[in-house]
Amino acid sequence: MEQYSSLVSVQGNLHSCRQCTYVAKRKTHMENHVRTHTGERPFQCHLCPAVFIKNIHLKEHLRTHTGERPFSCGHCNATFSVRGTLKMHMRTHTGERPFSCDHCSATFSVRANLLRHMRTHAREQ
Repeated sequence: MEQYSSLVSVQGNLHSCRQCTYVAKRKTHMENHVRTHTGERPFQCHLCPAVFIKNIHLKEHLRTHTGERPFSCGHCNATFSVRGTLKMHMRTHTGERPFSCDHCSATFSVRANLLRHMRTHAREQ
């Protein structure tokens, strides 16, 4: 990784990114964040060419090779390889729609769907 001190300002226990507004209390969190700017991806899959910023992302990716799906829905038979995907799936049962459009009354259960919807407003202008 590039010289940490050239990319990060440290004051007390706060690490501030010099490239954007991100602030972290833990150095390891900031080290992971800085990789979004440097492009460094030190975690390589030994089964394919995939590389990752965080070790946890490599571990999640490895499940695509093993077929492991350790996260299961308590309402139906769905299983998932990533906890966040289960959380997103649970919204189909709860009806939760935490992502709302600032321009109209539309709400979404998935952030990516909100972002796609926002482009419709951009085209209207």
